Amino acid sequence: MSLFLQNCLTFPAIIFSGLFIIMMFYWVCAAFGLLDIDLFSVDTSVDGGGFDATGFAGWLTKLGLAGIPITIILTLFTLFGWLLSYFSVHWFIRFIDITLLRYLVGFVVLLVASFISIHLTAWCLKPLREKLAKSNPPKSAHQLMGKLATVRSGEVTEYKGEAILEDGGAGLILQIRAAATENLKRGDRVVIISYDAASHSYLVVTEEEFRSL
Repeated sequence: MSLFLQNCLTFPAIIFSGLFIIMMFYWVCAAFGLLDIDLFSVDTSVDGGGFDATGFAGWLTKLGLAGIPITIILTLFTLFGWLLSYFSVHWFIRFIDITLLRYLVGFVVLLVASFISIHLTAWCLKPLREKLAKSNPPKSAHQLMGKLATVRSGEVTEYKGEAILEDGGAGLILQIRAAATENLKRGDRVVIISYDAASHSYLVVTEEEFRSL
């Protein structure tokens, strides 16, 4: 038992051990209804059924994981990463006496384990993608019209701005735009009135202005 704990707390296994504990805590909370099964939301859909292929959403799509709840992806990724890193420590890293060399080898193992783990995760989830995606339907631009959001950027202009829309989970982070006369700032409540597919952003107005329309 002491050897098991020693391996778990040795770099790089300790990284995945920490993540594994977090994910197990999450699933326990989800089982009791304290957390949503899709705690982390990624807004991957845009008008017409497309998506912004840049960033995290595009990366998930390339791996064939788009539409699958992020928590399921993280759980499998963490499990595979923990197994690979744990047995790497058990079989050879713990026998390296030179500290610097042990950490250098551990860092390489961390990178390799992460790479292998994400691809193993994609391989395991691809056959289940359609079924899992149905349980996590993307929110289309049309569905967000008229929804309230809160500005999270320092300012909102015709060219930049961000807002968070509460969806029962961690919330959706949206790119928003507004007329220069709106003078929006962090914390202001806004209403989504339209979607611009070219810039993948949402036009918003203040809550007060929306009520007066």
